[in-house]
Amino acid sequence: MDAWLFSNSDRLHALTIDEQGSNLPAELDPWTLVRFHSLDGTAADEQEAIALIEEHGYCCFE
Repeated sequence: MDAWLFSNSDRLHALTIDEQGSNLPAELDPWTLVRFHSLDGTAADEQEAIALIEEHGYCCFE
């Protein structure tokens, strides 16, 4: 899965398939685009991230 990595000033990170990050939680703004990231699902945490992105459109983590 192709995703975009964003971060905010509270050191929270988010992955989303929306390159603009427009679907990220507004209450945690501002989000800054960090880089493109490809999730291949080989690691357990990537599998969880993919599942959350498919369900909610994004995945947040510290």
